[in-house]
Amino acid sequence: MVILALLIIGITALVFQQRRQVPVEERRFLFGTLIRITAYGPGASAAVESALGEMERIHSLTSQTDGSVARINEQAGKTPVHVEPELFAFLQKVFRLAEDSGGYFNPMIGALVELWDFDYEGKGRIPSAAEIRQILPLTDQKQVALDEKMQTVFLKESGMKIDLSGVAKGYAIDRAWEILENKGMTGALIDGGESSIRVLGERPGGGPWRIAVSHPRQSEWIGIVQLTSGQALGTSADTEHYIESNGRRYSHLLNPFTGYPPEDLLAVTIMADSALIADLYSTAVFVAAAADRGELVASHGLEALMVDSRLKVVTTPGMEAILKTEQAD
Repeated sequence: MVILALLIIGITALVFQQRRQVPVEERRFLFGTLIRITAYGPGASAAVESALGEMERIHSLTSQTDGSVARINEQAGKTPVHVEPELFAFLQKVFRLAEDSGGYFNPMIGALVELWDFDYEGKGRIPSAAEIRQILPLTDQKQVALDEKMQTVFLKESGMKIDLSGVAKGYAIDRAWEILENKGMTGALIDGGESSIRVLGERPGGGPWRIAVSHPRQSEWIGIVQLTSGQALGTSADTEHYIESNGRRYSHLLNPFTGYPPEDLLAVTIMADSALIADLYSTAVFVAAAADRGELVASHGLEALMVDSRLKVVTTPGMEAILKTEQAD
């Protein structure tokens, strides 16, 4: 009985100690935003550094300004480009997921985004309809040749540009999450500039992580969602990169079939079991035709929250069930 009592006391003390552990937090500027990782558990400092190092590596791997992706774009219409096995496999996955999204997520949208020249604080240019019609053929995913045997990527038309900005950060967050899990973290929150989030384990003190969902036009939060280990949120909105003209805000999130951003939607938040999937489908749902959005979410087993141009908040039943009005982490 004494041994059992001591064992119970020991286990209780261990649990209490774990729940009192002070989380380690580190930040790094990557993917055009401030990445924040908070984690606690044995060796948390080293685990967080490893996770951030992996995110930095993926940032370089997927960069459009230098490295393999830049070379692919530079050689469009000229010659295939040999790439790293990891990048080739990632591109295969992204193009497959893009097809599954009905083409609403399009990694070949780079030339169209460049045409609009989006910037922060409402700056940029609104291209003419003729310019958009001229550019749209350069977004055709069928004009991309992925040669698995040679590990090469070839954009068949000059001016085509791969743009991985909608998925690279999510991929990096998922890899960081795997590292933190493998290193035995009790809990962790990976925050990719608030637009991409994935959690591990429990929050300090126990229980699910509580994440605030921002309103695209109001200072108050829409609410708080409670995430269990492995769940991720991806948000697409017109709040950072956009153009304002004649009282209208044009989002940088463009429908790849029309070349224009939607007029009826301000923000989309998707909950999934992967940051990559959450990010990809938040973009796809945002730019999709209104009639296709519900099917996109339902057919892929996702939960969603949308804010339309009338500031109406629409949620799926699963998202509504976890949306609370309480303090977030």
